[in-house]
Amino acid sequence: MAADLRTSDLRPRVRTWRRTLRALALTGRARDASVGSVAPGPTGRNTSPASLSIPDLVEVSPGPSATGWKLDNGPLMPTRPLRPQQGRLGDCWVIASLLAIHETAPGRLAALLTEMPDGTVEVRLPAMDEPIRVDRNMPVTAHGTFQYARREGANPGWVGVIEKAIAGHVAGGYGCLQRGFARFGLELLLGVRVRTRLRLPSAAQIVGWREEGRAIAASTHPLSGRVGSAHGPLPPSHVFAVVGAAPTSGHVHLRNPTRPGKMLVIDARTFRRGFLSVDVTPPLR
Repeated sequence: MAADLRTSDLRPRVRTWRRTLRALALTGRARDASVGSVAPGPTGRNTSPASLSIPDLVEVSPGPSATGWKLDNGPLMPTRPLRPQQGRLGDCWVIASLLAIHETAPGRLAALLTEMPDGTVEVRLPAMDEPIRVDRNMPVTAHGTFQYARREGANPGWVGVIEKAIAGHVAGGYGCLQRGFARFGLELLLGVRVRTRLRLPSAAQIVGWREEGRAIAASTHPLSGRVGSAHGPLPPSHVFAVVGAAPTSGHVHLRNPTRPGKMLVIDARTFRRGFLSVDVTPPLR
């Protein structure tokens, strides 16, 4: 047996950025998840009457921060949709991607959804071959409070529906969404190839990209909590939507998916120290 081992097999693998990104990316369970699959969770499945009568409906457990379900009776996607807001789930790579697209080409998000006569919604992700069908029962606490993504300051609506579709069909459950990179979220939602740049862009480059209609997401690193800004320490291992910049001063303008209505403006030095990479889409409009 020892004779069959090659010399290269005995060498330790060098940890490169590319291998690190691949190691942290979603694995085959995301690609192989099938309609109707049920992810493990702390409590039961989504067994509402609607889900029991529709065989193709995606089913998931309530996830790590919820105990049950409640029907979202609020508007799905009004004419003037509110920004997506992250809830009590570590899926910033999904919600920041939604936020970056919303700030750039919101019509692309509206085109993903089709309301069905039975009250369910078909979500057509460009990266998927078939539409994903979900109901509007959303995870809540024992007190009936919605726990995960929502329209900013409002009901889950279209944001919760897309998050549920990704959780149930692509990641196998809400809990599996708590690790990922914005690049994969952008590619999943847009069906286009997205570039990850480890060399951070200048403010002038960001302005140029935004003028071309590109969606941009920026990711902090595990030690970014030690990097202070005028708004306080940066959250570690978190994804922001990049919405603009000031070429003269070098400041970068970002939106945090947990508080999307508040603009975060940081100087070039803080941006270089606190952020690990940016993900940039092709022009979207």
